[in-house]
Amino acid sequence: MTRRNSIIICSLLAIGIAVLVLARLVADGDNNDIVLNSNPGVLELIPNRGDEVIAQTNIGVVFSPTWTGEITSIGDTQIPLDQQRVERGLNSVVFRPETGKIIDRLPAGDICASIAYWEVQTPDRRSNLNWCFRVIG
Repeated sequence: MTRRNSIIICSLLAIGIAVLVLARLVADGDNNDIVLNSNPGVLELIPNRGDEVIAQTNIGVVFSPTWTGEITSIGDTQIPLDQQRVERGLNSVVFRPETGKIIDRLPAGDICASIAYWEVQTPDRRSNLNWCFRVIG
């Protein structure tokens, strides 16, 4: 193998590695959840799937424009609508565990939350989404 061929091969390998590293850095963002990437109604889950959180963490969702919804449950507990904070300007709904609410503290371990969501123009066509995260401490 000639010196020129060696340089070309090394250069191509270096470019290939750089592309892989760049792709990995881009994929490390919150865009790696295929369910959200292909979902027209939900932009963000709070917390993200698989996150580790503390017992007083907000649980919620940010909806796409023209969509809305509610948190249906956290763990095995149904969440009353009057205990959810609906932020119309942010197009989100959030539940915060605290004293006096149905959940005052998230239990340690793996917890799953569920939402129901729908397009504002068609509230009778609801979809559901579940996700899980880990509560530490």
